[in-house]
Amino acid sequence: MFMFSLNPLRLAVLSACVMSSVVVADEQQSQDSTLFIGDVIEVTAAKNSAAEAQLVGSVDILGRDQIKNEHVDVTMDLLKKIPGVYFSRFNQGIISTDIAIRGFNAEGSMPHTKLLIDGVPSNLHVGLSEMDALFPMELDWVEVVKGNHDARYGLHNLAGNINMHSRRDEAKEVEVLLGSFDTVEAQGYFGDVDDNFSQHYFVGARTTSGYRDHGDLDKHTFSGKWFYQPSTQTDIGVIARYFDYEADAPGYLTEQEAKRNPRQSASYAQDDSGDKQTRHVSVHLDHSVNQALALSVKSYWQQYDRHRFVRYTAGSSQQERLEKDQQFGVIATMSYVLSPDWLLTAGLDYQGQDNSNERFVTEGQNRLKQSRYWDFDYNNYGGFTQAQYRGDKLLISGGLRVDGFDGDFTNQLSGQQKRINDPGLTVQPKFNVLYELQETLNVFANYGVSFQAPTGSDAYLGDNNNDYDFSKNYGYEAGIKWQPLDWLDTRLSIWQQEAKDELTQKTDGSGDFENLGSTKRDGWDAGFSAYINQQWSGFGAYTRQEAKLVEPGESQVASKGNWLRGVPEYTATLGVIYQPIDVLKVSVFGHFQGDYYVSNVLQTKRFGDYSIIDLAFDYDLGWGNAGLRINNVFDSYHEYVYLVGSETIHSPSSGRAVNLSVSYRF
Repeated sequence: MFMFSLNPLRLAVLSACVMSSVVVADEQQSQDSTLFIGDVIEVTAAKNSAAEAQLVGSVDILGRDQIKNEHVDVTMDLLKKIPGVYFSRFNQGIISTDIAIRGFNAEGSMPHTKLLIDGVPSNLHVGLSEMDALFPMELDWVEVVKGNHDARYGLHNLAGNINMHSRRDEAKEVEVLLGSFDTVEAQGYFGDVDDNFSQHYFVGARTTSGYRDHGDLDKHTFSGKWFYQPSTQTDIGVIARYFDYEADAPGYLTEQEAKRNPRQSASYAQDDSGDKQTRHVSVHLDHSVNQALALSVKSYWQQYDRHRFVRYTAGSSQQERLEKDQQFGVIATMSYVLSPDWLLTAGLDYQGQDNSNERFVTEGQNRLKQSRYWDFDYNNYGGFTQAQYRGDKLLISGGLRVDGFDGDFTNQLSGQQKRINDPGLTVQPKFNVLYELQETLNVFANYGVSFQAPTGSDAYLGDNNNDYDFSKNYGYEAGIKWQPLDWLDTRLSIWQQEAKDELTQKTDGSGDFENLGSTKRDGWDAGFSAYINQQWSGFGAYTRQEAKLVEPGESQVASKGNWLRGVPEYTATLGVIYQPIDVLKVSVFGHFQGDYYVSNVLQTKRFGDYSIIDLAFDYDLGWGNAGLRINNVFDSYHEYVYLVGSETIHSPSSGRAVNLSVSYRF
């Protein structure tokens, strides 16, 4: 594997070498590094919204054509087509899947990916991304930014961010689905757009018995969006959403049990189940003061409730866990066009949380005693300023972001009170540069600093504790975006992130953190999107990565140089779309992953590699679409594996599934 240290000097040398050695074609290409997955779409902001500086680096946009006909139990699976994205599929009821990028793991032990839905932060307090309230029919497009060079966000924006945008078009359609494992789904969207007022409604429901025994799932959602333009300079909107999700949990198996019969449920998990709800209201205001100055403000209130019964092994006790995250905040951004070449952007945001976390020791869902009752405020405030120059060939931007925290913690069982760790303002410089060598070739580089803030009880300090500085990540990336043919876009980049005093959540369920020491993550990404003609198109990507303990400290000296747990050595995607006639589309999609270690210390065996092929047929009926989907065509075995003590526990993922869907457009 080709890995090397990518410090700023080597970054500059690499950029210079790339700029001097690549032969280019003559087709027109804009100054960007974005790769589109599926049809190229025109991404436009609201008419009066504040302009944003252009991001340079590994930015991917998943278009609606790759979303609208998908059908998934968990919304996160819609992102599997995006380069460099990988998952931990726990498959345990309401705790089902989490996402990871850039050499971090997807187990929730280290929050590193910021999620935003329609511009509103949507991570749980612990950093997990909560997007299940969005069904495929309601989604318009998704942007994924990998790296830590984006100045817009601070909290959880350690390795990148995901922006999900819901539909606001004029359309009326419904869809029903029947599929394997007693799956039934229904979706409906209504959008009406007038001159100065638009309204949009979505309703969705899905129920399934699940691939594994004791894996029933039932979810439904409703949303409404209303936008009004009182003048040509002002847009005002309200978004409201309600979501409910109930599921049983099949539990974890031994390695032998999982391989012998992956569809079985663990006998000790027969009483494991849970439910979660999302309630959301946000107000959106965009105003153009004049042709140069624009303001955008978003305010929101949302609550995430999670309640579940869980037992990890036959030898452990069942726990009842209740978590309530009540979040509220304001995000304000401003843009000022200084000249045709210069843009100034700035922003302020406040993200408040009023949370509680309770646990009980239970047996058969009957409470025996309470083991945890945390009540805490967790508040993040931050801001950024950024200047961008965009000339005929050169795009360059630089800026600073600062973040701070306040809050209090009360242990309601012991009466202990703590204050949040406050190291003062955390400063994060950001830098992006892109140069257009030819009309079809761009070279780019970026640099950024991001921070890691602990969550839960360890984010707070008692009277006898001293404040400590947050761990910072220093990230670098350099690459090329090349269009060698008028129907082919390609991108290649190398990247690295380094950190000292990196924190990770302990695996004992205490909510405490431990210091890993110094870490380094690096790798390279290659991707393409192809639009050969009206019949053939496709996309693909390959990411190779390493994540290692560089200096773990004297107490863990034996693990020096080890891989960090839960990080696969590679991920890959490949999609081919064939349209033999105007009304028929055939799609083949593959997603692949290398294996990973389940411990930072014990590294005798790897788990988790897989190769999955999906097949889809879509027929345009004129008044709607008829779809046939076969997921995991070859019924390949794949699983999530976790280490408890010295033994691994295994959760098999779904085998082959077939579903039929029909939609109707009014």
